[in-house]
Amino acid sequence: MVTVKVPATSANLGPGFDTLGLALDLFLTVEAVAAPVTSCVFSGEGEKQLNKNTGSNLILAGLQRIYQEAGQPLPGLKLSVNNQIPMGRGLGSSAAAIIAGLSLGNHLLGGCFNNQRLIHLAAELEGHADNAVAAIAGGLITVLKYGGEIYYQKTPLPENISVIIAVPDFELPTHEARRILPATLELGDAVINMQKTCLLLAGLFNNDLTYMNIAMDDQIFQPLRKQYIPGFDQVLDEARKAGAAGAALSGAGPSIIALARDHSPAIGQAMQETFQNHDVSCQILYLKINHTGVQIL
Repeated sequence: MVTVKVPATSANLGPGFDTLGLALDLFLTVEAVAAPVTSCVFSGEGEKQLNKNTGSNLILAGLQRIYQEAGQPLPGLKLSVNNQIPMGRGLGSSAAAIIAGLSLGNHLLGGCFNNQRLIHLAAELEGHADNAVAAIAGGLITVLKYGGEIYYQKTPLPENISVIIAVPDFELPTHEARRILPATLELGDAVINMQKTCLLLAGLFNNDLTYMNIAMDDQIFQPLRKQYIPGFDQVLDEARKAGAAGAALSGAGPSIIALARDHSPAIGQAMQETFQNHDVSCQILYLKINHTGVQIL
């Protein structure tokens, strides 16, 4: 038996669109054993939907892609999947499934592909690389797609940062959240988001969260996406008032991520109550940063 464990991820962190990704200690776990024919059974988040819609199984898509890359036929496997990652909520559930399939297949093939090749294949299947790189490498990553190559760096993080995620009880598919984005940007808007991204990275690297509230305040993408999320501005405001150093949309949303040193229960309660005041039920997750990335156990 082989077990693959892939972390959830939060992309962007505000201004770092398609650039920043953060791995979290919430996991998709896949156990695989040899079998006459391939099958996949899910438990946990979205189990009814996933067990019903077997045709859109991204774990199998990742498996098939890596075997295709190796020029080998896919063997029969019995996959038992436990998913802790809410689906369609901006926490990298699609990337985790793709990485699980690619990593499992690569292990069964004897590890013939390095992480860089896995990242390329994941980005090909996912459409962008921020969640995929964070899920593979762990921690906070900065990714660049340039000249057909994907480059990334992993940024050291303070040990005492807590992550609070408010997960509303509705989905916001990534393709829909991307459909509303502008094809071009004003120079001034692009510059200020670049400045905020650099300020965010410098603050985390220096263990100084003084300006995190400003740094995570994306003014390009969040204003367009928040129309789908009732009470969005108020949830961010209340999280900050309760002690969050900064807060932003998690990936394409609708989840909201807050970073803090302490006051996590108060922050989570404030976010949940504010959503409830806008007739949205939500789950609060209190998480730590995952530093290992995908693991083969």
